[in-house]
Amino acid sequence: MNQRNFRNSFLVVLLLISGCGPQSNQFSTKLDVMSEQAVPEQPASFSLAQAPNRRPDFDEADTESLDADQSSENAKTNRRIVYNTHLSLVVKEYATFESKLPALVDQHGGFISNSETNRRYNNRQSGEWVARIPVANYVAFLRGVTGLGFAESRTEDAQDVTEEFVDVEARIRNNKKLEERIITMLEERTGKLSDVLEIERELSRVREEIERMEGRLRVLSDRSALATITIQCREEKEYVPPAAPTFSSRIQKSWSHSINAMKQTGEHIVIAAIAILPWLLVFGGLILVSVAVGRRLLRKRSK
Repeated sequence: MNQRNFRNSFLVVLLLISGCGPQSNQFSTKLDVMSEQAVPEQPASFSLAQAPNRRPDFDEADTESLDADQSSENAKTNRRIVYNTHLSLVVKEYATFESKLPALVDQHGGFISNSETNRRYNNRQSGEWVARIPVANYVAFLRGVTGLGFAESRTEDAQDVTEEFVDVEARIRNNKKLEERIITMLEERTGKLSDVLEIERELSRVREEIERMEGRLRVLSDRSALATITIQCREEKEYVPPAAPTFSSRIQKSWSHSINAMKQTGEHIVIAAIAILPWLLVFGGLILVSVAVGRRLLRKRSK
């Protein structure tokens, strides 16, 4: 009886030992799953500001407004504008203007690209100057130039070339990547000579396109970095700025214009008559000779 009990107890212990391995693995797996599920979820009211090392989020409206402000600021900073200005000045002393303008250009960090001076009737001088001024000093330079004389007229033209500038930059980058791929293909190519020559022709075409676009980019950079200001200046020692026209001044102006028109018409008629006179003399002489010859022929026939 005791032996039977001992045998049964021994079998039970063996069964328990053999079943401990997989059960322990399943148990450990279940523990892992439970440990992951046991992590407490953060409540909906939990604020990111309460979490350590985390920045509080903005509202969507605030984020959109900040992005819009930043994009507009970047657009203003990276914008490329080409400025062309034509200024007409009247000065009392052209020599004074001629000596002060180069100093003013140097003061604002620019240079004079072209200048021309002409002498008119009664030793009056006039000229045209083309100045290239950095865009940052453009307004200050215009203010200084207009202080040298009376500005009769000013025409300003601003052209935004930002889109073209960005487009040319992108095309240059793409063509340079294409150039690198073609060079790699050329180095690895071991086929026919015609294929190699075709690759080299394509490489030459791509490089020529890159050089052309780089030249255009340099032109845009130069024109957008320096404003072009054309100054036309003339000397008038007794110049009086035009005042607002009145009724009497308009009548006087119309009368003087009519008198001048009549005078010019009469002068044109006299000049035209003088120009026609030699032709009248020549053709009149030929007509007289022809009439005389015709009369003689008629007389001979009548006899």
